[in-house]
Amino acid sequence: MNNLLKIGDINITGLTDGPNIIDPTILFPETPIEAWKPFYDIFPEYFEGKYFKVNLGTFVISNSDQSIVADTGFGPHGKMFGSKPPAQLIQDFIRNKIPFESIDKVFLTHLHGDHYGWNYREDLVDRPPTFPNAKYMVNRLDWDHWSSDQMLSTDPDDPLKRSVLPLLNDGLLDLMDGDTTLMKGVDAIHTPGHTPGHMSLLISSKNERGMLLGDIVGSPMQITKSDYPYMPDSDPELGRKTRHRLINKAHDEKMIVLGSHLSYPGWGTIITWKGKKYFQGLQKNQ
Repeated sequence: MNNLLKIGDINITGLTDGPNIIDPTILFPETPIEAWKPFYDIFPEYFEGKYFKVNLGTFVISNSDQSIVADTGFGPHGKMFGSKPPAQLIQDFIRNKIPFESIDKVFLTHLHGDHYGWNYREDLVDRPPTFPNAKYMVNRLDWDHWSSDQMLSTDPDDPLKRSVLPLLNDGLLDLMDGDTTLMKGVDAIHTPGHTPGHMSLLISSKNERGMLLGDIVGSPMQITKSDYPYMPDSDPELGRKTRHRLINKAHDEKMIVLGSHLSYPGWGTIITWKGKKYFQGLQKNQ
């Protein structure tokens, strides 16, 4: 499958840390597992039996001057919701011939563990920053929330302690206060609800538009079932409102949508079919 996308003069490469198999009732504890059956044939790539096969996606977003990485996967940090992801992102960068040194900024949509796992080279003994020339950009609200005494784990090997907190002492952290322009045509916008400081991206070039949703949408099915209570949302009601707002905006303005947990390579459009909104993947270079 082609993992290259163009939005005007902006180039996007879809990478992945691999799929993770998750019981849907963990993510949607108030929703019976049978509720997902209508989607088995619509999104066969997203199911292994009755379980979700969740993409752990990353995007490299570039123009002629700069390159940005959006999210860095889960990494080799053990299990996520009971199963162990393959932690293949480093090899995917190498396979796609994208030098780690070429990245200017690392944009973290939020500070859940499946979005910062490869901030450092966990596969190397000295664990250098994965992107040595980049600033790592995080919304201040998320930083303050997850680094607070109330949220920090006492485990010294906690992924946040290994992969996020060291960014400050290493001089790599760039905290964002609200909406921030990352490069020409790419703007980070505050989209709270999933976490306090969750951010999305608006991408604009040559009359073409795209939106990186982050985890406002955690699977292609959630475009349709956007009211189902979603366990990872820190503020479920705000998350629901933000999800509706972004889905409607992308649909009405005919944007390409991107998401770490949408079907690989992680982009498509939102269509209306039989009165309901659905995700429709793009299978070729646009």
